[in-house]
Amino acid sequence: MKLYLSHVLKSVLIALFCASALFAQEAGKANEWNGMTLNVSTPEDAIRLFGAPVKDKDKQSLEVIRATSWLSGKQDEKVFRTVSYKSLKDYKYVQFSFLDNKLALISLEKTTALSEPNWIDPDDLETLFGVEFKPYALKAGKTRPAPEDFRANAPSELPTKGGYKYGYDMMAVADESFVIAVVENNKGEYGGVIPTDPTAKSRRKEINSKGSKYPGFVTQIQIISRKLAANK
Repeated sequence: MKLYLSHVLKSVLIALFCASALFAQEAGKANEWNGMTLNVSTPEDAIRLFGAPVKDKDKQSLEVIRATSWLSGKQDEKVFRTVSYKSLKDYKYVQFSFLDNKLALISLEKTTALSEPNWIDPDDLETLFGVEFKPYALKAGKTRPAPEDFRANAPSELPTKGGYKYGYDMMAVADESFVIAVVENNKGEYGGVIPTDPTAKSRRKEINSKGSKYPGFVTQIQIISRKLAANK
């Protein structure tokens, strides 16, 4: 009996250790993607991992999709090298942008979940990146709350009103990065302006039934180095 209990205790301790290791591994993902790490990886690392890019351009500015008020303005200067890939790791388009030969931005674009089986549910973002995400409405011309204020005070629930009907952002503030995910949430009958696909309505219901909190699906993700932040 004692031997049996010893084995059980040993198994529990191993499980707890593995869970802790898994959590630690997940918690590091907010600043990396598939072996590419912000402020560390180089263009040569991208080519070594993924092969020759479809585009490799120097002296580029960054195409930051959201939260530009969080950044210093460096993103608008043509001082970045950007290498781009198509159809990489279940993403339609992937871009890595480098400043002084170090990775500053990872941009990931997905195809529509209405036809793509490997789509991302906004409820799964926290597991993917190991950091807390909060929703933010699409508000044209509005300056977003400062990063630390957003992390501390933004609601974790999706409001029923306030610009979330057709799409919204899921945003995370990590120690070394900002992670911005764009969510498409068009609840039109056919999922779009033009009713070209009669199966889209049922597909959207299937998509929205998967998550427990956040409807829709992720269309784009950007992982931005906080070295570009307005207040480093």
